[in-house]
Amino acid sequence: MRESVSTAAMEGGQRLGAAGQGLSLPIWLVLLGNLAMGASLWLIAAGGMAAKLILLGFWIAVLCCFVYRSRLGSGFLAGALILAAMIGVIATGNGANLEKLRLIGNILMLPAGLLIGFVIGRDSLRLIIPALMLYLLLSSSFQVTHEGLRLNQPFLFLGLFALCSVARWRGHGVLAAASGVAILLSQTRIAVLAMLVNLIGMIRFSRAMTWLVGTVVLAGAGWAAALYLPRLFLTHGSGRLAFWQDFWVLWQGGANGQRWIGFGAGAVEEILSGYQSFASFGALHNDHFRILFETGFLGAGLWLAGWGVMLWGVRHARLAVCILLSVMLTMVTDNALNYGHYLICCGIAAGIAAREGAKHG
Repeated sequence: MRESVSTAAMEGGQRLGAAGQGLSLPIWLVLLGNLAMGASLWLIAAGGMAAKLILLGFWIAVLCCFVYRSRLGSGFLAGALILAAMIGVIATGNGANLEKLRLIGNILMLPAGLLIGFVIGRDSLRLIIPALMLYLLLSSSFQVTHEGLRLNQPFLFLGLFALCSVARWRGHGVLAAASGVAILLSQTRIAVLAMLVNLIGMIRFSRAMTWLVGTVVLAGAGWAAALYLPRLFLTHGSGRLAFWQDFWVLWQGGANGQRWIGFGAGAVEEILSGYQSFASFGALHNDHFRILFETGFLGAGLWLAGWGVMLWGVRHARLAVCILLSVMLTMVTDNALNYGHYLICCGIAAGIAAREGAKHG
């Protein structure tokens, strides 16, 4: 069975590696994983890099213990080369060393999660979902804004929704629905749109009942959102466009060298810190533009190539493609590249979906 699955994956040329039987992780590793994830989650509020170091370090250590069991194909090699080149561009470019390390760590999150989900399978969910659920239960609260009450942690709920979309244990549908409601209550438009893209990958459009029930549910949800969640339908950009225009002018006025290798890791925040509205705005809210600005044409080209390799590698699994596209979407108007736990969750979910697609491909 394991050999036939691996052969199918290699013949398709569509995978990061060959799929095999699901791994059964020992209980001590499950407990250790939840302890590590819990520690990294609670360290988010403290700021700094400690939370991400624990998060990325743990998953890379786990991956190293199991990756030898899988045959990694040409897609993995291509992705690894692109990632190495991207790290090289950042490391040799401008910017402080700490900022370079921060950016490299952020970029590693999604591909690391993708490989984890593909190599380990659904058992990896046991290492993160319990800790994530507990953290969200204890830390979630409504915040009073001039646009009404908003539930915090929208991207962690979005990551939980992605994980639930590939789970198969009893009650996962209820947890996914609860996560979806929480995302709606956050009134974060890009998170809601990303959830809908993820949802497209979960729906079986060949069933007539799907269209009938789906139409009724969407109509009801849209009506309720219009009445009670008005922020979702506002068209203002929260000041993003003005900042994007300013940075585009800076980009156009940069030297040729800056256009090719960028202004350096951390340049966006350094420039934004001179704005009076920096405390409320915080960052550029466009990760794709940020990569272009900080790493130049070389980095942006590698960034797009990396996305292309990941999407091509999971193209046999519609759910995996939709999860990755939802992440790309959040990066258009937010700072998703900074949300390590969200990226790990989506990467793991996409990897699991790709693994299942390889088994049935």
